[in-house]
Amino acid sequence: MVAGKKGKGKSECLEGSIVDNARIMMVVMDRSGTVSLWNHAAEAVTGYGKEEVIGSPVIWKLIYPDVSYRSEVTARIKEVLTKRDYFENLETTIVTKSGEQRTISWNTRETTEGARPSIITVGIDITEQRKAERRLAELNSFNEGIIDNAQILISVFDPKGNIVIWNRAAEDVTGYSRNEVVGKNTVWKSMYPDPAYRKEITNKITSIIRSQTYFENLETTIVTKKGDQRIIAWNTKEIVSGDGHHEIAIGRDITEQRKAERALVSYISEMAMRLKNPVEILRDNLADLAHLTFTGTLSFDEIAVTLEGQVRSASQIAANVAEFQKEVAEKNEAIPEAYRKFLSG
Repeated sequence: MVAGKKGKGKSECLEGSIVDNARIMMVVMDRSGTVSLWNHAAEAVTGYGKEEVIGSPVIWKLIYPDVSYRSEVTARIKEVLTKRDYFENLETTIVTKSGEQRTISWNTRETTEGARPSIITVGIDITEQRKAERRLAELNSFNEGIIDNAQILISVFDPKGNIVIWNRAAEDVTGYSRNEVVGKNTVWKSMYPDPAYRKEITNKITSIIRSQTYFENLETTIVTKKGDQRIIAWNTKEIVSGDGHHEIAIGRDITEQRKAERALVSYISEMAMRLKNPVEILRDNLADLAHLTFTGTLSFDEIAVTLEGQVRSASQIAANVAEFQKEVAEKNEAIPEAYRKFLSG
């Protein structure tokens, strides 16, 4: 019998050591809130030593000093306990002895062992976890705001090609809303409806990715939901997230840029054609004048009259160029403003 009692004493000491050194708050109290056990973790988190806590229910007023909040917590506990005799993951904000606020997740069980029922309460300090979650949520919200308000198409898709992000610019340019495309991979067929062209683009992308896993400034022509054609310059990168590997595709709508370039090429070509003949005539006339001057065939007055005629021809050429520039600038909206000012100047 003595040996049996001695063994039980060792067991109780072992259990007490485990409870006291646990990394989570462990509290035992009766139904009135009077505390009978307050472990080291409870002391460390709250700042209140067991000598201040055990044998009294005063701790609950200390860690919930705000009367209205304490009433709110009490009401929540009573509401839960009317449905069952325990509660799980009840989050409350306590105030420590030093005045710091900590978020605790509480779990309780009632035990009938011993002289009277006791409530075993386990508290986990989740303050840092909640802070990290808030920071992550703020960061995600910030990133989502940047993505959604970017002036370029941004789409993110999973390894199966299913779209997970489709920003506002992508909606505006393509005409397809995010509700129509997110979670699917069918939008690519809609944007590249011609099978032969779609195959050509797919082969080109596959060839590029085989060699360098990404592509830059790949220009393709998409068809919008309205049936318009737009030229997009695509850049892709692989990103790794908690859900695995995803691809981010960034597209710049360069349709107007390409129109402007074609307009300028057309302008230069047309201008070259218009200038070629009169400039050649002016050149030949000046060459003849130089020859006649050197041979002494023309008098000074004749040379002056001839030069005045060439000046008039050059002035007419300049006037024609200015008129053509103005016409191009006014009629072609695709020409950038900087070029338009040059042409109109």
